Amino acid sequence: APSPRFLLGLPFSLLPRCHPPAMAADDTAPAKGAGQPAEEEVSLHPETAYSASSVIFFTRGKDDEVAKVLMAVEERKVQASYIGLSQKGKILQRMLLFPMGRREKKDKGDTVETAKREYVEETGDYGNLSKYLDFADFTRDSSSSTADAGDLRFWSGKNNMAVYFKAAGMINLFCEVPALAAEKEHRAAAGGVNLKELAKAEKAKAKAEAEAAAAAAEAAAAAAEAAAKEEAQAKGPSKKKRKKEPPQPKQQPKQNYVVGKTDHLEPTWIDAATLREAVATGERSPVIVVSGEQCRLFPTASSVLRMGEVRNWLGGTSAAKVDVA
Repeated sequence: APSPRFLLGLPFSLLPRCHPPAMAADDTAPAKGAGQPAEEEVSLHPETAYSASSVIFFTRGKDDEVAKVLMAVEERKVQASYIGLSQKGKILQRMLLFPMGRREKKDKGDTVETAKREYVEETGDYGNLSKYLDFADFTRDSSSSTADAGDLRFWSGKNNMAVYFKAAGMINLFCEVPALAAEKEHRAAAGGVNLKELAKAEKAKAKAEAEAAAAAAEAAAAAAEAAAKEEAQAKGPSKKKRKKEPPQPKQQPKQNYVVGKTDHLEPTWIDAATLREAVATGERSPVIVVSGEQCRLFPTASSVLRMGEVRNWLGGTSAAKVDVA
């Protein structure tokens, strides 16, 4: 059954509470019979059908409008025509995109877990923002955060949004974070693993190695003592004593999955006004300057930002529709 954590792209108050919204069916799909079980409609819900997930962290200004949006820069080799250029062949281009990735079995069909895992793996948990996904509420149309003004430990944000982009089979989670979070630039993970967990694992490894070394030294001393006794009794009949096997070091549990490319994105906060201008151009991959370098908005991200509910969230006006192949 779909997770109750969010309902896609619509205020919770406007949706029927007894049935989750189903994903729009393909025009070529045959019509369903009246006697078909209701469970099949639920199975078409985008959260169970999604193939990828992204997270878009954002902050609000004093006017309560979206102020900054966290995106990431990645140098990619892309077809020039894919980003709307007239030249032929592939080019190396710095692309501006959302941290995103494909659904994996270990996510257990939870889109929030997919988005969180991909963010940690791709950005090194930039600003330690992944923790806000643990409390983010995508189910209700709230006008205020549930966190106390002075306590950000359980910040849930307000008017968070989950939008399904059918062309890519991707669910995009728009998650508000405190304005102060945009000032943090540290990375809280490496190789897809939290740094605190890494430190704990290293400490446990060092302890296990020390215990193994002590056990080996003890076994060596016992063996030397036994050898000395055998030598002293060499003139008389003696039975060979069974050597005591040294204790084996404890084996560390291994991961049952392979982590892909990690820590390769360059996160950057983009002003909402800059994104509004880019969306308004109607270009497939508009140019956005980041830290003095020319980047292009990735076509998928561009298309997501042009969706009606996302334009309303961003505060932009209608823009020409650009299809993504």
